[in-house]
Amino acid sequence: MTSFFGPRRRNRRIRNLLLAAVLVVMAFLAYQYLKNDDSSDTTSSVTVPESTSTMTSSSVTQTPVATPTPSDPTYVILTREYQWLVPSIEVMELQELLGIAADGLYGPGTREVHVAALEENGLSLSGVPDEPSGCSIVIGEDICGIQIGNLMEIAIPAITEGLGSPTQEAGWYTECETQYRTIYWGALFVDFTRSELVEPKVVRWGIRNSFHVINGWEKTFPSIVRFPESLLVDWNPNEPSAPISITDIPTPGGPLIVPEPDLFEEAIGAPLLYNFSTDQFSLRTADYVVVFSEYSGNPPGSEETEFRWEFTDTLRLCDSPAD
Repeated sequence: MTSFFGPRRRNRRIRNLLLAAVLVVMAFLAYQYLKNDDSSDTTSSVTVPESTSTMTSSSVTQTPVATPTPSDPTYVILTREYQWLVPSIEVMELQELLGIAADGLYGPGTREVHVAALEENGLSLSGVPDEPSGCSIVIGEDICGIQIGNLMEIAIPAITEGLGSPTQEAGWYTECETQYRTIYWGALFVDFTRSELVEPKVVRWGIRNSFHVINGWEKTFPSIVRFPESLLVDWNPNEPSAPISITDIPTPGGPLIVPEPDLFEEAIGAPLLYNFSTDQFSLRTADYVVVFSEYSGNPPGSEETEFRWEFTDTLRLCDSPAD
């Protein structure tokens, strides 16, 4: 019994206790290691959404501006239908949107900028009016290949081919002891004369139109009307006997017809001179004549206001009777 419970048995129990203690310590260290490893993995996985969020924010800021949609007022203004040289508030809104002079008239300048804006935004051109087609109309030059002095039977078919059918025809009438006949193609007129010895022929042509403050131009322009570059004439409309001379002051060429006289003077670079005897304003260059008059309505300045224009190569005036 003594040998069984002696020192050898006691030493074995001590070794077993020490081994158990070592195992407990190793288990605790292993638990701490695994715990720290799990915490590291969790922290790493949280940072991924932050990176994704940053990429999303960057992609949003780089998105280009969208093309105007049908519900956008800009889309409505750009795509609605417009008419050529018919004044309207709608045209003025378009011109303000395009950043150009807002006179309310849709002409060649407005059309050019409008088409560019539509094409830039990928929008339809269906609302853009066509430019009037036809032969070239330059004040003071030949019209549709017809010259002053050409016979009427040749002139009418040629001008009709270039500008379409006449819109207004008058019979023969007598003025200043001369027989005349005036035929219109929209705002463009051609004067013919005849006599017992001379067959009907062309004596002059030009543009004659009236602008009403409410309704716009009375007649349509059969094509774009242009002015040639020309030299200004120095003259006094109130002194018919005073000498007339051509200056070295040039006037610009191009489509310069506008309804307001002050705008025309600004475009042409010269004033319209008032004639007391005719109650008209006029301007002369080496190649053409401009005549302007105004009906201010009743009362003056009312909605009946009307601007009357004539642009031609020569004035048709009766000789003054002998004293």
